Amino acid sequence: MSKRRDAGARTLFASIGKRRVIVFVGAGGVGKTTLSAAVAVRAAREGRRVACLTIDPARRLADSLGVASCGARGELTEITGTLGGAVAEGGSLAFGMLDPKETFDRFVVERASSPERAQRILENRLYRYISSSLSGMHEYMALEKLCEIRGRGDVDLIVLDTPPTANAIDFFTAPRRMKDALDGPLVRVMRRAYAGPGRLGFDLVGRWARAVLRAISKVTGAELLDEMMGFVDALSDLFGSFSERADAIEKALHGDDVAFCLVTTPDKATMRETREFRQRLSTLGLGVFAAVFNRCHVPRVPAPPADAPGAELLAALNAEWNAAFDREAERIAEVRDGWDGLEAMGIVPLVPEGATRVAALDAIAARL
Repeated sequence: MSKRRDAGARTLFASIGKRRVIVFVGAGGVGKTTLSAAVAVRAAREGRRVACLTIDPARRLADSLGVASCGARGELTEITGTLGGAVAEGGSLAFGMLDPKETFDRFVVERASSPERAQRILENRLYRYISSSLSGMHEYMALEKLCEIRGRGDVDLIVLDTPPTANAIDFFTAPRRMKDALDGPLVRVMRRAYAGPGRLGFDLVGRWARAVLRAISKVTGAELLDEMMGFVDALSDLFGSFSERADAIEKALHGDDVAFCLVTTPDKATMRETREFRQRLSTLGLGVFAAVFNRCHVPRVPAPPADAPGAELLAALNAEWNAAFDREAERIAEVRDGWDGLEAMGIVPLVPEGATRVAALDAIAARL
């Protein structure tokens, strides 16, 4: 049997195996957050030490896991006690909201050449702007935190809930984009012109850059120019570490212990977006190991007895449900038979069982 056709016979949990990071991706509103929570809860019940993470400042994942409050942003909050039911020996579940600003500040403190240099960087106005507002920095630092947690000895599995498709691509390309931005031509020239606090480069490029900077100062003012040069000096101090970390994070996303699970609903429009997103991931070298179809019309329902009360109405409703079941089954079969590299599939019903939040998560996980 081919690997593609065998995918439908394997469960998501059987395919997770010894992987360290499971990344849930997909369009907005398809249920990534709920499925992330369900997988995290189930893995903890099976005895794994799980960290369930999100970069979304909204509380959707926290609400799904029943987290009323978190510790310091960027830190993991132990929530095993909220699960109820059986948890295998050694199993645990922690929740974390990745905090890019806090991560970047700690990166500066750890990587700067001296405590004094670190403090100068943290107090620089341009640094404060870039660390919180520069496009790509939020995603990059979230990945930095992800890799930090991944390297810890007290976490066996990380389950990551990501933004919708468009923002997710920004998330996965952040290391390369940030490295390119902070080592671009303009920044390289400025770094060459400014060799450190109070020192200017005196080669040909440096002299040319000094003339340019003098012209800029007439427009921006000397104070802003000093801050710009101070920030460039900070980059000179940090860039070696930053560049190395960006390369390491990009490499980590392609590691064998990282698996991408694509979540979709079986409607036509979402399926189209899902296929396009999978192709974009493929061009980045990020393969999808599993697909989960959420909110499906399953199971197929039988016709009601002819003498049942309201039989005619029930028959019409059942026929509509079964027609949706047939359409969705065809789309699911196309994915199962046509997506190379797919190891596992899951089908989650439109209305999962479970009278409580945790029971519903357990019921969803059982379908996977």
